[in-house]
Amino acid sequence: MNDPGADGVDVVLQQARAWARRLAVGRPTTADAEALRRWCAQSAMHAQMWRRASAEWREMGDVLQTVRCRIPAARIARPASPGRRWFVGATVAAAAGVVGMVNPPLGLWPSWSEMGADYRTAVGEQRSVALSAHIQLLLNTQTSVSVRQADPLRVELIAGEAEIRSDGQAALEIQAGSGRIQLAAGCVEVRHLAHEETRVLCTEGRAEVRHAHGVLTLNAGESASYGAGRTLAAMDGGQAVPSGWRQGYIVFHDTPLTDAVAEINRYRSGRVILMSDELARQRISGRFTIQDTDQAIALIQQLYAAHVRRVANVVMLG
Repeated sequence: MNDPGADGVDVVLQQARAWARRLAVGRPTTADAEALRRWCAQSAMHAQMWRRASAEWREMGDVLQTVRCRIPAARIARPASPGRRWFVGATVAAAAGVVGMVNPPLGLWPSWSEMGADYRTAVGEQRSVALSAHIQLLLNTQTSVSVRQADPLRVELIAGEAEIRSDGQAALEIQAGSGRIQLAAGCVEVRHLAHEETRVLCTEGRAEVRHAHGVLTLNAGESASYGAGRTLAAMDGGQAVPSGWRQGYIVFHDTPLTDAVAEINRYRSGRVILMSDELARQRISGRFTIQDTDQAIALIQQLYAAHVRRVANVVMLG
């Protein structure tokens, strides 16, 4: 293999860093994901430089997290001079990118697991997919799914939230995290996100949830949750309510602001950041359209007299 030389390596590294910035702070689409896949496939050096650029973002995230923990929120939110304002603005923009790197909109980096997905949705995107005449998927924002043509057909929810519907004419198995769902005729909603228990809601028909800790049959209106190393458990009947996202809404019921903000961030480009521990302990209820998540931000501001500061598409609440 010919040595590309130091100049060639530097050019590819700069391209990799540009990809990292673009995907971290922008609004990635499935076309972006495919373009990145093709770029990395050009050579072993391209793939190596992408891994290096990803590692740099991760390391910067660790540094910024440490700085944020050590500097009082008031000093960050209210810089005294133009020079300091510029520095804080740049830091916040970088922090937004780092958060995107650590919790990426499509899981594109540093993990490659979702890059192998057959179907993906970007931030705020929803998509309907007909796997056959008998099986239909509806994917919510930031969702990745792979499909294995076997008997039974297997749908793996790699990450995100999906509605899976079957008319019973074809055997279907759904894998989400450490559990599997057998669906004959009916419909289920499955939510599988990092750092959360996996939740399964049967909205029509009957589904069987299989886990290392047991087997649970769900009828319409019943739901269950499980996680790695956690027991499979039926949820209270009052919680078995179809998710609002299918109708285009985010719904909060006395939800802690930390959880509400995490959910809002799944639907909007940029980030919403809670800068105050006191504010993070508050709660919110309401129904907000997915296309206008700033409604929720405005309500938080009104309810708790929160200080709102915007830097590009980053919103800081303190």
